[in-house]
This record gives sequence, C-alpha cells and structure tokens, in this order.
Amino acid sequence: MDQSLALEQAYVDHCYALLSSYVSHLDDRITTTSNQLSTGTGQDELEREAMMDNLIAQIRQARASDTRLCFGRIDGDSGSHHIGRIGLRDSEGEPALIDWRAPNAAPFYQATFANPLGIALRRRIVLRGRTVTHVEDEILSDPTLTESRAAAASLDAPREGRMGDIIATIAADQDAIIRSPLNQLTVVQGGPGTGKTVVALHRAAWLLYTFRDKLARDGVLIVGPSPTFLHYIDQVLPSLGETDVVLLTPGQLYPGIDARKHDLDEVSAIKGDLRMAQVIANAVKQRRRIPREDFTITMEDRSQVKITARQLADAERAVGSHQSFHAGRDSFLNRALDHLASYRAKQHGEDSSDSEVRRDHVSELVEDKNIRRELNLMWMPITPEDLVRRLLSTPAALKAAADGVLSKQEQLLIFKDRETSWMIDDIPLIDEAAELLGPWDPDAARANARESAEMRHELQHAAQALDNTEMGGWIDAAGLVGRMASSHERRSVAELASVDRTWVYGHIVVDEAQELSRMAWRVLSRRATRKSMTIVGDVQQTSHPAGARDWEEALGDVRGNLDLHVLTVTYRITSQIADVATELLTAAGGDAPELHPVREGAPVEYHTVAQHELAELVISGIKDLAGRTAVIIPDDQIDELAPQLLAASDAFGIGDTALDAPIAILTARDTKGLEFDVVFVVDPDALGLQTKRGADLYVAATRATQIMHLVNWR
Repeated sequence: MDQSLALEQAYVDHCYALLSSYVSHLDDRITTTSNQLSTGTGQDELEREAMMDNLIAQIRQARASDTRLCFGRIDGDSGSHHIGRIGLRDSEGEPALIDWRAPNAAPFYQATFANPLGIALRRRIVLRGRTVTHVEDEILSDPTLTESRAAAASLDAPREGRMGDIIATIAADQDAIIRSPLNQLTVVQGGPGTGKTVVALHRAAWLLYTFRDKLARDGVLIVGPSPTFLHYIDQVLPSLGETDVVLLTPGQLYPGIDARKHDLDEVSAIKGDLRMAQVIANAVKQRRRIPREDFTITMEDRSQVKITARQLADAERAVGSHQSFHAGRDSFLNRALDHLASYRAKQHGEDSSDSEVRRDHVSELVEDKNIRRELNLMWMPITPEDLVRRLLSTPAALKAAADGVLSKQEQLLIFKDRETSWMIDDIPLIDEAAELLGPWDPDAARANARESAEMRHELQHAAQALDNTEMGGWIDAAGLVGRMASSHERRSVAELASVDRTWVYGHIVVDEAQELSRMAWRVLSRRATRKSMTIVGDVQQTSHPAGARDWEEALGDVRGNLDLHVLTVTYRITSQIADVATELLTAAGGDAPELHPVREGAPVEYHTVAQHELAELVISGIKDLAGRTAVIIPDDQIDELAPQLLAASDAFGIGDTALDAPIAILTARDTKGLEFDVVFVVDPDALGLQTKRGADLYVAATRATQIMHLVNWR
C-alpha cells in the first residue's frame, strides 16, 4: 500500500503541476489580451472583450478545481486513467486528468461487479490538501468488496457549514440519475441521507457540461426549500465549475417579491389547493364589466357620445380567445374607441367611414378623462399583486370570486389584512394572476418583452454565427451576446432569467419537491415548458398540508415524461439514529420510508431539562467535538428559546447566516436538506404534533451524521 501511496502522490503532484502551468498560461493570456491596443473597430473590440470574459471564466474554474483535484483512477481495457474535477492535458497534448463529467469518466461511477464495463480496478484517492492520505481499491472481479465504504467514510468527516460535493464517491445508481436524459422529468424519491440533493446538484453540473450550448441560452433554475438551504449549497456548483445558475426559494419565484413566512397549516392547505386557480380566474373575469345596454358618456366639454349595446358586444368579440386580460383589454378599447370615433365623426358631419377621420377623433377621445374613466370601468386594469391583495383583503371581492368554489369557512380562513406581508403560499396566487392578466404597463411591458425577445433572438443568431467563426472554441453564444450589449448594462442569461417571469428555463432542479403544492407546481410548469426537470424529495417527509403524497398526482400540471428513481441506502444517518427516527415517526402516525443505513454509530442520547438549562446542555454536549451542531426547536417555542441561547454564547447563530455559526438555531422546516454532526431535537412531542403524520419530527430526527440528542422538558 505504501508503494501505491507513493505512486499516486507522484501522479497527483504531476496533476497539480499541470494545473499550475495551465493557470499561469491563462494569466499570461489575460495580461496579453488586456494589453492589446484597440484597432478602433467594433468587431475587434467585441472579440477582445469576449476573449477576456472567457479567459476569466476558465481561470476561475481552474482555481476552483484546486481542492481534491484528482480523486480517482480506473484501470481497464483502454489503459489507466485518472479522474478529477477538471480535464488536463500534458505537454504532449495527451489527457492527464479526465473531467468527471466527461463520457469516458462514466465507468468510474457506473462499473459494478456484475457489469465491470471493461474496468478491472477502481481506485478512490483521498487527499488532505495536496497530500494523498490513503487509497481504496475495488477489484471488480471480487464480489466480496462493497461499493459504499468510501461514501460512508466521507460522512465521518466533520461538517463545515456548507454542503460538500460527492464526486469521488458517487455510486452507480446515483450516477445513472446524474447522467439521465435531459428532456424528461427525472424524479428521485429517497429517504433522509440517501444523497438526493447532491445527486441533483451534480446532475445540474453534468447537464451544464454536456448540453452547454443549449443551457447557456436558456439557463438553469434551482429551487430550494429555504434561504438557509440555498446558503448551504451555494458552493457546490462553483466547486464543480458551474456558476451561471439561478437559485430561488418557492417564496422568490415571482420577481420582485421575497416571501419567507408560512401561513397556518389550515390556510396553506387552501391556498395550495387547485381550486384557487378557479378563484383567481373568477377574480380576473370580474374586472370586466361591459354594459349590456346602450351607453352614453358625457365628455369634459359637456358634449356626449354614445356606444350601442351591439357595438359593445362587437368590441368584446374583437378579443382573441387566447389573449390575456390586458391584451384583450387593448383589443376591446381599440374597437370601442373606433365606434365612439365614428359616432363623433357623424356629430361633426364628417365621413365616419374615413379611417383617417376616425383616427383623429380617437386621439381626441383618449385625451378626455371622462372617456378614459368610463372605458376603464368596463375593463379595469390591475397588477397581479393588487388583484390578489384586494381579493384576500376585501370580503365582497373574495365572496364574489370564491362562492361555489370555497366554503364560507375556507373564505374566512384565507381572509387577511391588507397590510399583511406576503406569505410563501401567496406567490403561486400572484403568478396565476399574472399569467391570466398579462402585462399592463404598456411601456414597461413592451420594453421587457422586446428585451427578452431580442436576447433570445441574439442568442440563436450568435450560436449560428459561432459555428462559422473560430470564436466558438473559447466563447459560447451567451457570452458573445453579453459582449454585443455594449449600448446598455450587460447582463448574463441567469440575471435576465431571474427578473423575467415569462422566462422558460432549459432545465429546472427542485429540491424538497414534496413541499410544493399543486398551485406551486403550476408556477414551475410555466417556467419548464420544455419538460426538462430534476425533482428530488421524499413524500414521507411532506410537511406542507397541500404538499405531495404521490409524485404522479403532484406533477399532473407539468405533464412530462416521468422517470422515477428510488434511493434507499442512507449514507448520512447511522442505524441507531435511523431506528429511533422510525420509532418517533410511527408513534406520530407517519409511515417510515425504506432505509438501509451503511454505518453504525453512537446511541441516541436522552435528556430531561428545564428550559433555562438548554444552552448549558448544548454547550457541554459538544465539548471537544468537531464539526457543526444544530438545535432544532418547535415553531411555537423558537421565539422564546432563541434569545436565551443567543445570550448564553456567541457560538449560537440564527437566521439566514445560522450555518456560519458553530451552533445553528433552526426550526424543523429550515433544516430540510441539511445535515449536521450533532443535533439536539428539542421537545420531540411538540414537534410530532406540529405537522400531520409527524413529518417535522422525522425531519428533525434525521439531520445528524454522528450524534443525536432528544431533549424533553422537565
């Protein structure tokens, strides 16, 4: 083994030398390019800036690859190959390190004892810094060896407050998910600690590598359950060489709003119900109040114009069947104004069939505030936010839209004060309204639509142009368009997509997807019309009252080709923690998922203390332990307990930056998708009651990789 370590250390040193040389080469090119004198032509300047952008992106990726640069080797029919974070070539141009996302790296993950794919040896290389500490060999002709030891060993390392990548320990079943086809709904069902999240993120990185041209044009969206979770994963994709993605929570899916609060469960259950789509549609329709009889308007100069019921019906028929509310309003107003202009022309003894005469009168009519008011009242414009706020805060409006759809009790439950901040479950309602209303502000709407359309057109044009130039080797279409946008602020595709509600992404990743209601899935379906999504979650951990209990039912609005994968091996929690978590869930009325832990660990510890003793218990309980700790508190107790803990020690942290502190104070909902070395589950009985079937308690009880403490009150 010592000889193997020495051989691998020499090769790792060689790879780091190649990486250093590559970075120096890029540095030199950046310096040379930046010092080039401008020729004064726009094309030359465009190409120079485009090259600079690409060189900077390359050097960032190279520097991000420094940590655990090389982590594997395969020996087989085609020789010996080392696998790493980035592809590197030696001075002869021969591959020295294969990028883990490349097709010829796939056997490192996919080879099994039953199907070795021509691979005789798979070696995992473990680095500390740049030093090889040990290697783990799998002789694929020997079925007595297991494939999960490396992954299990990685869980013994202390948590660092951020999710790490797993590219050295991806199992064959996980790799099959990562490399599955782009244009499908890849659904990953798995219990706690089965690697759902890291598989989803590595899939995003693989897709961006494999389908770079397509996804560079359309972008990738990652939806996570909370800001804390997004903070937790924010270094995974950069460490894998990918940065141009949009990360949002469900409360951020509507541009301009960042909703972070949850409704009471009984309210969330109603707002997440598909019936709310009909309520919103009714509320939109009620903005249209076209008279069914002849209508006379007195203008500011006291003269009168009349439009007949037949003419109003004709104006209404001018609206296309697929037009949005505001687009239909424009069609209605144009036809109504034309009828009014004809009436006005006849009043003045003019030829009403003359289009130029009518156009002059239309210009006069739209300047009259009485005309504008009366026509607006027939088809009243409104923003999506105002429509939903008015709907939920005005009893008469809610009754008019919801009668026959929601019961009176349900209407009372979702009624809210007009000044109340937006809740997370309000976002799908606003988006539903926006879809039906369409843009209203003519200037802003046209400008935004034009910019998005121009961007998409330019991306397509640039992609075609690059095929005919030598630039395609070092810049993609999105980068070229960014450089071409010299007349205004240049923005990446990700930046454009994040502020454009109508943007259709090339791929969407949804984590903790079981927490999305049917109304929330309608939001995502509008942003994923290409039906390319990676959806990961566990329907046994659903805490949202309108969340998923069955994937096919939950994804009914997306209507794509569903490819379901089930993961049952848990690398996070030990068998001791898994057994206790299952007991707690079953006692709370839930059904435990199938789980097969690969590790044994310390027994779960039980405590009974007074509330004022909690801080001391936590601090003493983690003395001399490395890694991260979480204190998970019931929703209705955190406001009381958190200040006590924060006052007791600077080691405690709360909020979006809780993970930056050694001890994070969190609710069960905020811990979804996270893991810690040590977890204190406070008042398990209360946690078991705060959601149906004990979902929050099960989440809290499955966050620890090493030690779990159950804390009851004295």
